[in-house]
Amino acid sequence: MFNFSKSKNINFKDLHQAAESLIGQIPPVKKRRRLSSSYKILKYFCLAIFILFLLSLALLSSKIFSLKQIYDNARQGKANLEQAVAFARQDDFKQAANLARQAENNFNFSIDKIEEIKNDNFINFMPPVLNRLNDAESFLISIQFLSKAVYSGANFGQSIKILAAGDKNLSFSGLSPEKKREVLKKIFESAPELNGIKADLDLAYINLGRVNASGILFLLKNKINQIKEQISAASLILEKAVPLSQVIPALAGYPGQVDYLVVLQNNDELRPTGGFLGTYGILQIKDGEILSSNTHDIYHIDMPVQDKINIAPPEPIKKYLNDKWYLRDANWSPDWPTAARKIDWFYQTESALNPEAEKNLKFNGVIAITPKLITDFLKVTGPITIEGQIYNQDNFQDLLQYRVEKGYLALGVSSWQRKEVIGEITKELKIKIFSLPPSQWSEIINIVINNLTAKNLLLYLTDNQLEDIAVQNGWAGEIKNYYGDYLMVVDANLGALKTDAVMGRSLSYKVTEEGDGLLSKLTINYIHNGKLDWKTSVYKSYTRIYAPLGSRLIKISGYEAKDIDIGVEAGKTWFGFYLTVAPGKINNITLEYKLPPEVILNNNYGLYIQKQPGKELNYASVDLSFRNSIKSYNPANLSTRKVSPVRVEWEGDLNIDRDFEVRF
Repeated sequence: MFNFSKSKNINFKDLHQAAESLIGQIPPVKKRRRLSSSYKILKYFCLAIFILFLLSLALLSSKIFSLKQIYDNARQGKANLEQAVAFARQDDFKQAANLARQAENNFNFSIDKIEEIKNDNFINFMPPVLNRLNDAESFLISIQFLSKAVYSGANFGQSIKILAAGDKNLSFSGLSPEKKREVLKKIFESAPELNGIKADLDLAYINLGRVNASGILFLLKNKINQIKEQISAASLILEKAVPLSQVIPALAGYPGQVDYLVVLQNNDELRPTGGFLGTYGILQIKDGEILSSNTHDIYHIDMPVQDKINIAPPEPIKKYLNDKWYLRDANWSPDWPTAARKIDWFYQTESALNPEAEKNLKFNGVIAITPKLITDFLKVTGPITIEGQIYNQDNFQDLLQYRVEKGYLALGVSSWQRKEVIGEITKELKIKIFSLPPSQWSEIINIVINNLTAKNLLLYLTDNQLEDIAVQNGWAGEIKNYYGDYLMVVDANLGALKTDAVMGRSLSYKVTEEGDGLLSKLTINYIHNGKLDWKTSVYKSYTRIYAPLGSRLIKISGYEAKDIDIGVEAGKTWFGFYLTVAPGKINNITLEYKLPPEVILNNNYGLYIQKQPGKELNYASVDLSFRNSIKSYNPANLSTRKVSPVRVEWEGDLNIDRDFEVRF
């Protein structure tokens, strides 16, 4: 009946003609009946369509109403959460907790409504809509966990505030001894609470990672990334705050009195653990009450016993500095636990022979401080005035060095008493820190965390549990027991005054895989930016390069190979040499050495570059080249460039330890 074109499509012209021919053949009566029947079918069909339209409209109107409820509650939750954070910053933790809980309820409502919509079969036939609902739900769940974290944090802050008599202007020093003990007890027992807050933040971060910021959520893409960065930073702080909650009470004399030997290291006269030990002190503290915090010139304990002891020093000290070993040079090992035990031993040995020294003290640990910690504290406390001189964050180290090296003469102070001013500065700074209101306690804690990470504050604790916490968090200053490749460049200023203050340093480290293994090429660069004066001389350093155990020196450039020392310490092989740099000059030394085969483990290459305490290194480069293709590598937070499928480079500073990893 119907003709098809060659393309197999219906020929509508022929179809129309055939239909007209058929209609023409129908008798008029039958035609009217059939038309009546067609009208009825059309009427019922239209009625059905209209009913379906009404049902769809009713269904969609209920969804639109639910979406409006979701939006309104999410918007209110956002407002409540922002207000909660604002109140928390004002130390109104009670109001902050109430608003954070309201925000959590707002987001809970929105999440439940989304679940209701998702459970509708009609929505399940619309994948694009379902995907957007899933993204919105993940986003709201993330902010819900963030609200929970703020609520828990506000409750924690409120509990501390109550212990501090509820007065936000009340300082720690203004608390009674009983209240101080209660605050320290609360901090000591806070680990579960802080872990809970961190868990909520981590869950918030995970859920944000599930959000596909496209479609209607595209407008939130930048905001989502910003929130992720803030959550990550807060989680990192809590990661350090949890173990610190165990260490701070112990350092503050809770639950019992503690005695610490404290050494001040001058990093302008760099030594392996951070600087020359110019000053020492004994800190006795109980329940946050400092019972004693006397400081003394290191020579006050060394000089009286110089004819009473005859301890052979390490060979470089004997060759380039002094033929006897005293407390002031005890931090020769770059491994702080080893150096700390040696410092303690020297103190006990010399004090026993020194009538003026404090004796018979069994220390709970040894603490090392470099000036950067003090200058960071001064940023928060503001300047302090001693002897009419104002010390602030910018001038502290330079003014103090001049005062104890030259300025004491104009003040009529004897050379024997020239460092007593350090004790006065310490006491004044302690008063200022302990007088800070609770709103600034977190700033002090952050300074402590940052300086522990940067090794401006080193802890050695005789309590094994506390020492383990310090080691696990990188606060113990130990030479790392690392599975793969390792590098640490250790300078020791031997008789070069305070010349490290004007020394510029950089290093480049290159590893190349050859037929018989990995070859390392290390270049260290020194530039002397100073001129000769009362605190600056030709730079003189005994420098050691720590590498994986079993590393074998192949070649050295810029130095006589016959003068290289080789040794083993802390599970590492080291190469040592004495170098000098004149003012205005540059000295570059390159070492090439073969790495042991164990450096590559399970198709992974790892490199740990450890920072020497007290030393700033603003530029370091790492260049790694292998035979196999690189599948992945990290870190990504430095300037990184994949040069080829088998080679990757990094550039950045070395002001903290750096960990690199390559997977094949």
